[in-house]
Amino acid sequence: DGNDPGELVGPARYEQLNIQRSVAVDYDKYYDEHPTAIARKFDLEREIPEETVEQLMVDLLEAPVRKDIAQYMSTQLGRPLEAFDIYLEDIGESASSAELEERVTSMFKDETEFQNKIPQVLKGLGYNDEDADFLGTRVNVEIARGAGHAMRPGIPEYNAWLRTNRLDDCLGWDGFDTAMHELGHNLEQLISTHFVPRPLLRNVPNTACTEAFAFLYQNKAREVVGLPEEDEAKAFALASVEGLLAACQIAGPSLVELYTWRWLYKNPDATNEQLRDEMLSIAEEVWNKYFKEYFGEDPYHILAAYQHMIGYPLYLPDYTIGHVISHQIKSHMRGKDLAQETKRICSIGRLTPDQWMKNAVGSGISASQLVNDATDGV
Repeated sequence: DGNDPGELVGPARYEQLNIQRSVAVDYDKYYDEHPTAIARKFDLEREIPEETVEQLMVDLLEAPVRKDIAQYMSTQLGRPLEAFDIYLEDIGESASSAELEERVTSMFKDETEFQNKIPQVLKGLGYNDEDADFLGTRVNVEIARGAGHAMRPGIPEYNAWLRTNRLDDCLGWDGFDTAMHELGHNLEQLISTHFVPRPLLRNVPNTACTEAFAFLYQNKAREVVGLPEEDEAKAFALASVEGLLAACQIAGPSLVELYTWRWLYKNPDATNEQLRDEMLSIAEEVWNKYFKEYFGEDPYHILAAYQHMIGYPLYLPDYTIGHVISHQIKSHMRGKDLAQETKRICSIGRLTPDQWMKNAVGSGISASQLVNDATDGV
């Protein structure tokens, strides 16, 4: 209403980021071969070179088809796109929110019923009775106060944990949609614990690989509640476009965070205010280079707003890679058995990510499949 908003928080967000930098520097002296947080995240944890991941994100953001997609979105909305429209990823015709809520409530009144029916859900997705019962009875479901989460079993004797949200009186579509994402994680976690060739190979190469299966199974949410796609070719084309939108949406802040951490290492004495100014400047630069043409000016500095940057430093690229890998797997699975391929791929074990992908779908990690399929889908 134009009134004075009162005292603001100040650069508290950037104070926390500076603390993260300080903690990282304390670790640096113990890693002669990987003496920065960036090197440890990319080379040790992610096992994909920093430059390779950066180029992957740039390839997505420079895809010419983004112009055609933006024009389509603008036409559908009946107005020029605005900065916040980068979050608009569901551009197809779908069931109303009321119908989705009704469908979910009729099947799963709460998280307990969802947990009990996971074997039934898996059978509906093509799992045989033995695998559906084995995997479906090894997932504990509970409600989280925040975002959804999935935790793998520490040892084979433990169950996986699935955390989602709910409405006051029912699970609801949002809680179910989130649960399907986390169930994708859980399936990967259980299969890569129980069915890998040997114990030392348990797990998948990195978190991007598990995000791929989370996105894959989240895309099955409507099918599970009885709203399958009638035209599979059209559905795949639409999913390709939406996948590129989602990947680009998160690639922007991923680059902002990476460039900010590079700056932090070059400016170890930066104050919280200097860090804030630089990060907002980087966000503006990335926006102007990759988003402004399609979404106009960004007065909010949206690309610098992600909480993951503070809570989970340098994690954001895993979502970008996850979208890319998920689409490569989704494209590979066309005409194949979802359950069998999920079990086969998640049983490969913890190889390097690129080799894992070659074993999974026959080619390494690349943005080209997603970009090409999105181009065909427009």
